[in-house]
Amino acid sequence: MTYFRHFGLDREPFGTTPDPEMFYKTLGHEDCYERLKLAIQLQRGLSVIIGDVGYGKTTIKVALLQELQAATRPEDGFEIGIVNNPRDCRTDGQFLRAILGQFGLLGTGRTALDLTTEFLRYLEAQHLARRRLLLVIDEGQNLAGSQLEILRTFLSFETPTQKLINIVIFAQPELEEKIVRKRNLAQRVAMDHKLNPLNRRDTAGLIAHRLAVAGRPPGAPPIFADDAVDVIYERAGGIPRAITTFCADCLVEAVFLGRDRVDGALAAEVIGRRVFTGTPGTDRVDRTDRMPEPGGDGGRREDAVQTRIPIGATGSNGIVPGAGADAGMEFGAGAGGLR
Repeated sequence: MTYFRHFGLDREPFGTTPDPEMFYKTLGHEDCYERLKLAIQLQRGLSVIIGDVGYGKTTIKVALLQELQAATRPEDGFEIGIVNNPRDCRTDGQFLRAILGQFGLLGTGRTALDLTTEFLRYLEAQHLARRRLLLVIDEGQNLAGSQLEILRTFLSFETPTQKLINIVIFAQPELEEKIVRKRNLAQRVAMDHKLNPLNRRDTAGLIAHRLAVAGRPPGAPPIFADDAVDVIYERAGGIPRAITTFCADCLVEAVFLGRDRVDGALAAEVIGRRVFTGTPGTDRVDRTDRMPEPGGDGGRREDAVQTRIPIGATGSNGIVPGAGADAGMEFGAGAGGLR
């Protein structure tokens, strides 16, 4: 059903997929996006993007990857590997092989040390060939402690002037405490950003932007009345995904009723009928239990840590892991028993 034609639109304005064209850059999202790109271009190592469910992490990720993959000059390009959910890897060996496989490596080593050495040799070869690497970890809140240690080891592979690999982690707030507990890793975070809910102005801007991209002519009467925007903002709590979901529901209902405009009463009625809103404390069934991470302590947290992750300096010489105790690999027994 092309319901959007009823409003003179060319495409669906409030789809459920992370379409980069629909990416509305608030000041916070713009700051995150531009600083993330800069950190990657400068080969600074680890970047961490924190945001609760529906805050726009996936949209930022997709927009970033699309821009990087569209680079026309070889020096601007990246070899990109993506691990969509670390929870799918039950052992450290599986995690390492998943990473190596993303870069076309077979991962023939028997232990975590063998696999890490294989990856280091690959990084060295790519560096000599002047090719840059980017590893993207999604659902980073599911990273186990030993998996974070593996990433820390990767970050110690460097020349005197740059890291041999960029790592970007997109995660829900549960990751914050895990990183804060690992000072050696926290000090390697070169860029971090915590996404926040939208305010009322940005909620209106997001709605207008999506309608414009979908073909709403400039100067056309607004489809959503101001009081409808107020209701959507309040009920969504500023969460972008909830805002788009509520807007889509309102447009479909308006079509059924033969209306060309959504007012506050209609928005309130439509949202009020939803069983699942996706906003904290408003769903009729609001479960906060979280599945435990592999080998973890249950993974449930009552209070999100709001501390900004500290940024620290690194500095080893040559393309080798950092010297001293910091260079030690401390992987779990699942991938070869290194300790």
